[in-house]
Amino acid sequence: MNLSTSEVQKFKKRLMGMSQDLEKQVTELESKPADFGDDVDAMDEEKNEAEAFGSQLGVAQALRERLANVLSALQKIEKGVYGVCEKCQGQIEPSILDVDPETRFCKACKLARR
Repeated sequence: MNLSTSEVQKFKKRLMGMSQDLEKQVTELESKPADFGDDVDAMDEEKNEAEAFGSQLGVAQALRERLANVLSALQKIEKGVYGVCEKCQGQIEPSILDVDPETRFCKACKLARR
């Protein structure tokens, strides 16, 4: 069962909103300067700040990866292949797309990858 035009447009609108939100989050995370302070007596504080900065970078990377998947899904909509599993070329179930509109795989292929 292929997606209807109205379903595809619904997902496109949702993906575009997700794209904007993710871009904003990445920009905010990456624009926050690391504040390592200048107190040389508080090495534990410096260590904690460095760990927090590393965690911040990790979160930004995860958001960039999700953004890439969202942009890929939007490109698929433009090409007319949205909702097609990248592995088996079958139709991705609408229930899966409702939960994860940027997904690249159908339910069976997702389960097989585990």
